Amino acid sequence: MSAPKLNIDRSALEQLLLSRFFFAPSFGIYDGVKGLYDYGPTGTALQQNIINLWRQHFVVEEDMLEVDCSIITPSKVLETSGHVAKFADWMCRDTGNNEVRRADHLVEEVLAARLVSDELARKLAATSIDGQAPAKTAGKKNKKAPAPTKLEDAVANEYRGILAKIDNYDGDGLGELIVKHDIRNPETGNSVSPPVAFNLMFQTSIGPAGTSKGFLRPETAQGQFMNFARLLEFNNQKMPFASAMVGRSFRNEISPRSGLLRVREFTMA
Repeated sequence: MSAPKLNIDRSALEQLLLSRFFFAPSFGIYDGVKGLYDYGPTGTALQQNIINLWRQHFVVEEDMLEVDCSIITPSKVLETSGHVAKFADWMCRDTGNNEVRRADHLVEEVLAARLVSDELARKLAATSIDGQAPAKTAGKKNKKAPAPTKLEDAVANEYRGILAKIDNYDGDGLGELIVKHDIRNPETGNSVSPPVAFNLMFQTSIGPAGTSKGFLRPETAQGQFMNFARLLEFNNQKMPFASAMVGRSFRNEISPRSGLLRVREFTMA
């Protein structure tokens, strides 16, 4: 028998973890910055335990060659890897308050909400047909919540098809979806601007002259690639071999949400 599925209230769990200082938003007394978090004693211990398990398996048991490479990466390296040109997400702006949203997440959020509303409307309609009074939703105090809206079958199926391949749309495709399906910022009801590309790397300058451009690494791969020849020599010119690395990476997320699931600074192995 399969284990019973746990029904966890995510917001309640996050509040518990915050109250116990498992983690907390960084720089909170100065209003903080979205996507940056500090780990308390318990969170730090758990994170280190995970790293230790990772290292025990991949480095000790699998004999991978562990390296620790620079976080600051020269622009030439990331230009060669394609990150400068292509490491980007599509963003759009709320035309009323200028809030920036990631375009694919916005489309996904709005269409998913419409499908949930459609499902609820169909359930209420089925209940009415059976002659039963619709059940009241417990704990709902927001009297301004919109009534459930039933979608045409073809529209609902189209929405599901879009959500199934949302990662495949480029900027033009997302823009067409936004216009065709009247995608708006759900928090304000305002329309949004056409999507534009936004590079996710944090740019910096190396040295006082400011002429040498660099980035905080978006992933740990580049340092390992740069040291391939050295690792091969270390391994007595024998192939195959595997390298491993664990360390901080940085991505300037457009609209970090979902707690620790999408952040701007994180540990990557």
